[in-house]
Amino acid sequence: MVALCAIQACKSPESRSVDSNDSGTTNENLVNGGNAGNAGSDAVNNESETAPGDITHKSNADDDSAMFIKEAGTGGLMEVAMGNIALKNASHANVKAFAQQMVTDHTKANNELSAIAKNAGIIIPTAFPPEKKAHMDKLKQLTGAEFDKQYMDMMVNDHQKTLELFKSGQKLVKDTLVAFAKKTTPVIEGHYAKAKEIKANIQ
Repeated sequence: MVALCAIQACKSPESRSVDSNDSGTTNENLVNGGNAGNAGSDAVNNESETAPGDITHKSNADDDSAMFIKEAGTGGLMEVAMGNIALKNASHANVKAFAQQMVTDHTKANNELSAIAKNAGIIIPTAFPPEKKAHMDKLKQLTGAEFDKQYMDMMVNDHQKTLELFKSGQKLVKDTLVAFAKKTTPVIEGHYAKAKEIKANIQ
């Protein structure tokens, strides 16, 4: 997971529709939370054209829970997308192994969160904010040692923020999200520690 995208405060549960002001992205690049687990590559390539479903008005999540779902979901998609890029562009064996772990672990977490989001009537944005997209596009142009350094820098920063998000998620009122946050936090802690170790060794 899930550099995290900065997502504005969610609307009330009675009107949880997702628009460009709500997610920081355009509507044409959003998909229903039930499909979010497999959307990482579509998001980074801007190929997702699925419009948001009409279930958002049925949301039973409070604003804090909806915010967590969107931020954690989008962040997780970014980790998968960047991991797939790293598998192609990285040169260091440890960086490639870390990237594969990102794809595997975050895909699993994304799928679990997608099920929670679907039950809550929340749509997870799959398009990234412009500044994040620009950073990812720049990384796609790099290869070898230069890519390794930039990617691991990003992974350290992203996982530090993600860890803070998931610790806050343990204080939510929605039991399923609390359980998800508690279960996933140790995984993120492991990613963060590994990212720092690899970054130090490839400087």
